[in-house]
Amino acid sequence: MRTFSISLAMVTPMFKDPLSIYTEQDAATAHIDGDPHKRECVAACESAQVSCPNKECRYWIDYADDLNCTFVTVDKNEGGLTLREIGERLGVSFVRVCQIEKGVLEKLKKKIQNTVLGK
Repeated sequence: MRTFSISLAMVTPMFKDPLSIYTEQDAATAHIDGDPHKRECVAACESAQVSCPNKECRYWIDYADDLNCTFVTVDKNEGGLTLREIGERLGVSFVRVCQIEKGVLEKLKKKIQNTVLGK
């Protein structure tokens, strides 16, 4: 029996099938049969210690300390980031990050309420 797990922080709503992770290349690390498998581009950049050159990637950020990759950011900061640190990495103000967070939390609250109420 094969076991499959992925960190919830890396799951995006576009996943229809958990195995699409490899065709879509949306996760940096997945665990199959308990062994971690890292996304090839992340592993290559980390081993060479070079920033990701693929600016078209949806996970690319302009932050060289994290090799321009959000997956590297997540791996390096297991305890999470403060809103101020997120703003620094994305090049937006702390206030803007707070506004985005508030909007996301409101959307999540509505979605949860609709799910619970069966709408």
